[in-house]
Amino acid sequence: MDIGRVKSDTGLNLRVKPNGEKIAVLRHNEEVEILDEVSFFRVMTPNGRIGFVHGSFLEKMPELDNDLRILSNENAFPSELFNVVKFSNENFVGEAIRIDSDFVNALTRVGQIAKGCNLKVWVTSSLRSINNQVRGAIVSPATNSCHHIGHAIDMNLLHNGILYNSKKLKRNNLRNSPDPIQKFIDLIRVDKELRWGGDFNTEDPVHIDDDFFRKQKIFYKAKLHSRLDQLNA
Repeated sequence: MDIGRVKSDTGLNLRVKPNGEKIAVLRHNEEVEILDEVSFFRVMTPNGRIGFVHGSFLEKMPELDNDLRILSNENAFPSELFNVVKFSNENFVGEAIRIDSDFVNALTRVGQIAKGCNLKVWVTSSLRSINNQVRGAIVSPATNSCHHIGHAIDMNLLHNGILYNSKKLKRNNLRNSPDPIQKFIDLIRVDKELRWGGDFNTEDPVHIDDDFFRKQKIFYKAKLHSRLDQLNA
């Protein structure tokens, strides 16, 4: 059995026939069974969908024990489906947190960073309505906001009973903040998956996301369409 892995960072179209109708989008690093090999590969996904993908974007994988393959690929890539979950963690307080299931690991890491800095993350916003802007938002929501697919939070930081808000968290004011606040922001900024809004061209220092739109544009759109489909069902 020949196995292929998707090479394209932005995903790979699965078509009903070579150059035919698109029936799905395969994720970066997703593995498929190669059924036929021409300039296009005829492949089968793990959930049984069969179609064609361009061979230039698929690399053949060596044979590997199936159990090891499953373990090595578990949670290796996001789902194209929007799946909202309620998130809770001892290091978060404030508003109830609703996010996409693919953002859970990243947000858990934010909580671990907060715990290491001996502070709490006071959440003011997570998943947002697609149609309505948050009242009193410091920065106008972006058109392709990670909030719309549950991959972002807005927050203040709580340390020793003091709440550090957008004004106190601005880049120019960080030097006046206690060391734990500065350390928290520094650790968010160096994390390969996370992004701090204080580094945006228009500062949004209370914002944290995983930059999902730019990193996974195709899957951002897939999740957004999935959310809309669920709302309209």
